[in-house]
Amino acid sequence: MCKNFYQFFLFFMLVTFPVYAQEANTTTLDDLIKEAISNNQEIQAARQELEAARHRVPQSSALPDPTVGYAVMGPMLETTLGPQKDIYEFEQMVPFPGKLIEKRKMAKSEVAAVSARMKEVEREVTLDIKETYYDLYAAEANLQIIQEVLDILKKLEVVAQARYASNQAEQRDVAKAQAKISEVLQQIFVLRQQHETLTAMMNVLLNRDTGFFSDGIVKPAIPELHLTLEELLEEAMVSRPELLQAKAMREREQHASNLAKYEYAPDLSVGFQYYRIGNGDTSMEDDGRDAWMIPIKITLPLWQNRIGPGVLEAKRNLEASQANLKQTENLTEYEIKNAYYQLTSAEQIVELYKNALIPQAEIAFRSDQAGYEAGKTDVLNLIDSEEVYLNSKMAYNQALVDALKGFAALERIVGKDL
Repeated sequence: MCKNFYQFFLFFMLVTFPVYAQEANTTTLDDLIKEAISNNQEIQAARQELEAARHRVPQSSALPDPTVGYAVMGPMLETTLGPQKDIYEFEQMVPFPGKLIEKRKMAKSEVAAVSARMKEVEREVTLDIKETYYDLYAAEANLQIIQEVLDILKKLEVVAQARYASNQAEQRDVAKAQAKISEVLQQIFVLRQQHETLTAMMNVLLNRDTGFFSDGIVKPAIPELHLTLEELLEEAMVSRPELLQAKAMREREQHASNLAKYEYAPDLSVGFQYYRIGNGDTSMEDDGRDAWMIPIKITLPLWQNRIGPGVLEAKRNLEASQANLKQTENLTEYEIKNAYYQLTSAEQIVELYKNALIPQAEIAFRSDQAGYEAGKTDVLNLIDSEEVYLNSKMAYNQALVDALKGFAALERIVGKDL
């Protein structure tokens, strides 16, 4: 009696469990991706970093701030035209030609790298949205399968109790059926918990305050891949954000190396000075006339302990960026091949379950079910065939999700929709 009450309580909790999916309108995967691109905070942060990098470009090629000065002369400073009162001066530093050009090119390369980084974040969030969506589908599909099996097991329990009451079966048949029902109910609660966890993750990705409801999730189809492995590798070399970022950083270090060599060249400083002269004691026509001059200065790049190591540092950074680019290319080739083969394998497994394993398991299960109800087979055989049937359908859903995730991962690695 206590065991029957426990099962009734579990079934009551299952039926009354809040099904949020019935409270919202249908939402497609494409809609969710668009919403994430607009609202995801990680993407927003990357977008702001890109705007900040763009503002650094005009700063990089700007001249240094000029200096202005004013000097008050002492009373004893005399010139041939009279006492010198004060001096007004202006000075502008002009870097050696090429320095500002290289700095601007460095800043533009940094913009390209940050832009590629933003695309990388967008592709990563898109992948997370797709994987979460597919996992939500699998959780809901498995819940439907288990619910179907649960209904059958409840009928089995009724049959077992009737046969036991009429002395046509042993009590263990009833106990086995009840134990299996409890096991299935436990699986349902685990799947419900997974569903809620995935829903919370989707909320984070979408930056939603309210709940994400998954009634719009339908069985997704595996997209058809129209590109060969070689074509995928070619596409990745020109589209993958990580490669674009590595290329941009190599260009940045190339310009930094050029700039370091320019440190051997002097910078120029051009100024203007105006001298105010007071009235003197002479009878000359120019007595008390103000004077001016244009001073020109250049820097002397003498300290080789500063310039030489700077050039070597820039050279090493350039070589490091080249090695990083090569490693990214090698890793891209591996990841493309790995994802491609995993996708191909998952598609084959999906077809195997769909066309062979599931139909065979269902035939065996239905046969044993009918046989038990007719009193021609043992309850253990029925439970074994039920487990095979349930596991094959859940394995099919997992294989389908693996194939969908494999295709999404391939798009993430290539860097574009396929």
